[in-house]
Amino acid sequence: MRLPSTAWQGVGLDERMEWARRWMVKTAAASANLPSLQRVRLALTAHVDLKMAIAIDGFQRAGAEVIVHPADPATTRPDVVDLLQDNGIPVTTVEDCVAWLPSHTLEMGGDVVVRAAQEGYAGIRAGVEVTRTGLNRVAAVGLTHPVFDLDSVPLKNQLHNRFAVGTSTWQTVLSRTQLSLHGLTVAVIGYGEVGAGLARTARDHGAQVLVAELDLARATVASYDGFGVGAIQDVVPRADLVVTATGRVGAISSEVIAGLKDGCLLVNAGHSAEEIDLDALGNGKTVIPAVTSHSVDGSEVLLFAGGHVANLAAGDGDSLNAFDLTAALLVGSVGWTVAHGHEYPAGLHPWPDHVSW
Repeated sequence: MRLPSTAWQGVGLDERMEWARRWMVKTAAASANLPSLQRVRLALTAHVDLKMAIAIDGFQRAGAEVIVHPADPATTRPDVVDLLQDNGIPVTTVEDCVAWLPSHTLEMGGDVVVRAAQEGYAGIRAGVEVTRTGLNRVAAVGLTHPVFDLDSVPLKNQLHNRFAVGTSTWQTVLSRTQLSLHGLTVAVIGYGEVGAGLARTARDHGAQVLVAELDLARATVASYDGFGVGAIQDVVPRADLVVTATGRVGAISSEVIAGLKDGCLLVNAGHSAEEIDLDALGNGKTVIPAVTSHSVDGSEVLLFAGGHVANLAAGDGDSLNAFDLTAALLVGSVGWTVAHGHEYPAGLHPWPDHVSW
């Protein structure tokens, strides 16, 4: 359900790339500081848009061979795919990425690492995982190499997750639906940094905000932040709009869906559409380009962007200058991991404290 961007409609990719480079100066600096990546075969799982294309260009300029697996077809820009492939970078399946025999990985979701473990491929020397969803998946397989957790780095977790995602998600939802949040009750499912950002930004936009969070400490933080906190089955029937950001498969289960208010708008701000039990919704009919209507036990559920990650599937994702910091972290993490990752044992590792940005 990839929707065309209204903001960039009719603007060519070359002009958009030039505009993005103007604002992504931290990414350019990080790329200039990369060590030689000669003989590195880097497999990426990523949302394929122009911001990632700029980071990928930095890897290639440093000498790496690169292959890309799209994190989600709904967030994949065909013109960016064509650009990458014209530059000799395959954009392909996860199976092809493993068969390509990568030496290193950089992933949003862990697809290549998980597939490599399933197939018994042990040629990956070190990898980086960027998302909570991917970390959960990677932790569940037998790793033969170190994987480093970039999601918990404060500059990523507390800035990108809290501020950039919260802002761009609501910008996308409001622009696509032509609604505001004034007078609406919003239920935020999950109060990690993404959920916290969504809740605070929704309140800034005039919503009454409720939070459902399984972790007692995070739920307590949400209450200290001034939000109403309750169990998911208690908060969703009161909400006009429910947004999920848990990183967990099936966070919005069939039971949760059955408890939604008639006409509730359901939005996913997590990495994977699997946060929502889409099978429980069944087939829907298009109401407007970004929204489908589904009948569940006689009630209507409105689904945004087919349940895919809202800001990228229905919009342009995070702003250029905000994602610039994130992209710079991605680039820098690959440089460090290529140089030093092999010094660590197999398994999932927090990002080393001594490595500064």
